[in-house]
Amino acid sequence: MSWETELYVVRLKMPEDKRYSKSLKLEDIEKHLERGATGKSYESYIKPGILYFTGDLNTLAKELGVDRIVSKGLYIMGIYGGGKEEEEKYAGLVLLEHSIDDFTFKFKLYNTRDLLVVPIESLDKYGIKVYKMIYVGEINPFRINKYLDIILSEQGKDSLKRFLEEAIKLNERDISVETRDKVRKLVNELQQPAEVKPLDTDKYYVIYRCDRVFTASACKPVDNTIVYSNTAYVECRDESVAYYYAAVLNYLAYTVVSTGRAFVRHQYARPLLATYIAGLSWNSVDAITRKKIVALSRKLHEKSPSREYADQKVALKKIARLRKFKEIVETLNSKVDRESLEEALNVVSGKGVKK
Repeated sequence: MSWETELYVVRLKMPEDKRYSKSLKLEDIEKHLERGATGKSYESYIKPGILYFTGDLNTLAKELGVDRIVSKGLYIMGIYGGGKEEEEKYAGLVLLEHSIDDFTFKFKLYNTRDLLVVPIESLDKYGIKVYKMIYVGEINPFRINKYLDIILSEQGKDSLKRFLEEAIKLNERDISVETRDKVRKLVNELQQPAEVKPLDTDKYYVIYRCDRVFTASACKPVDNTIVYSNTAYVECRDESVAYYYAAVLNYLAYTVVSTGRAFVRHQYARPLLATYIAGLSWNSVDAITRKKIVALSRKLHEKSPSREYADQKVALKKIARLRKFKEIVETLNSKVDRESLEEALNVVSGKGVKK
């Protein structure tokens, strides 16, 4: 059996001119104290603070009714290559094109102009796979513009480096010196995790940017889908839950923008904690409201344009013109407690006005 402590607020009801008298005694003050019930338990009041300061994502996931929260995707270096000056530029792991048959794997790396051809056996030898990567720059409100095709090794970065070195050696006579040098520089610079674990194709996900403006989209992953760092995600068993939280996160991000607040630099799991604090977790909202938000979110995922924006604040302002997003904002505004919403916004943004 669990016991919860009722939470009260004590206020001093005393005329201003008498509050700071040196002759005041404790018993005089006690006469003017007014106690009022908050309607909350002490345990529920301190829970958001505990979740925030302990970073307990498992408990937060349970409170939100989702399977898992991952606050940062995979750290990969060398996606689009690098180098500012022409002589410093190097190849990227993103594939401009690729094909595979019974005997060979052909691929062209980003920032190069020549096709590399390797025997099919090399893929198994070095654990090479072509992954579908969700990249932070491709996430807009209610839309993932595209997946990036990228090569990584299941056996870690050293295997990937050996694969690329072998590809250079096998193709040295047929490729330009420029391509050769760019791929060699990539070998020196690339980084990838020791383990590359794709998203579960039986689950649904909410993917959101985890730096500054945390715009979000729901998705059902295809085979070998991975998520890049600077991106966070929520794993859900149910499609409706994913659509719901994508809408809530975009609503909270838009509320930050519309109130002229400044986003904190690194969000990670903050937007999900803000969702909980605002009282917008799946089980905190009535079934009729949930159903409405899910339906509106689904429509927005179908109609949101696939395009680039100057920044995500601009993207949110564009989406805010759509009638269905206006309905989401109006509906959730009618459900949230203003004090709780203010507390939630403090988690993901500064109070200073920055338009």
